Amino acid sequence: MPKTFLLLALLAAAVAWAGEAEKPKDEEKPKDTPVMPAPEGEEVDKPGKPGVRRPIPLPAQPAAEPADKEGGKPKPQHLNPFRKRGRKPTYAVPTRVTYSDGKVLEGWSWRRADGTLRVFNRKARAHQDYFLSDLVRIDVVPESKTFERDWRWKNQGSSEKVFLDVGYFWNQYVTTLHLTDDTRAAGDCSGQFYMLLMSGERTKWYLYKRHSGRDTEKKKREELEPLVYVKTVEFTDDFVKKAEEAAKKAEEAAAAEPKAPNP
Repeated sequence: MPKTFLLLALLAAAVAWAGEAEKPKDEEKPKDTPVMPAPEGEEVDKPGKPGVRRPIPLPAQPAAEPADKEGGKPKPQHLNPFRKRGRKPTYAVPTRVTYSDGKVLEGWSWRRADGTLRVFNRKARAHQDYFLSDLVRIDVVPESKTFERDWRWKNQGSSEKVFLDVGYFWNQYVTTLHLTDDTRAAGDCSGQFYMLLMSGERTKWYLYKRHSGRDTEKKKREELEPLVYVKTVEFTDDFVKKAEEAAKKAEEAAAAEPKAPNP
């Protein structure tokens, strides 16, 4: 009986294997033939030759709209860092700066981005900010002058200091701001200012809260020169008027001179 079932199973498997049809193989797709011949040699890098892709053109940029001449504001544009900068900003104010050694500078001063000048008003015990256009005059007076002696360690690895006979000056100042409303603010003030001189040269001047000559050559107290600082700042345009009057007189004098006859 078991032999009969085995024979029947083998017979059925043989019939199934014989009757199974072979699956058809997928037909190979024909290879795409190039429409144009590939470039050779020097022709590879030439975009105009066959087989080389042409560069993709960039989309056209819209032209910047001009400013409205009837009072409208122009649209913001990107700033060129290599652009030609103006000689002075519109918010620069005429200034005369006098130093403690007698040096005088005349021109137009301003703070970066029309920034304010901050002073710690000792009377009000508060910080106050002012634009240069709010000021009439600035006075600076040394509150203290100290001679700071230089020093060194006594020995290598020692914590004992040995003070020398040479050193530098250290000053502390009180700055008084005279405002356009006839009020004053006195206290501690420091800042950097830009200035365009009458000659066209650009320079800077500074106000200090504390000022030291640490970077100068160390000398004895009697050999050191006093520190130079800004003593007064006057916001006036009288020097501009004097220059205009001098130029006008020079023109009148040149016009009054008799001209030499032509030979």
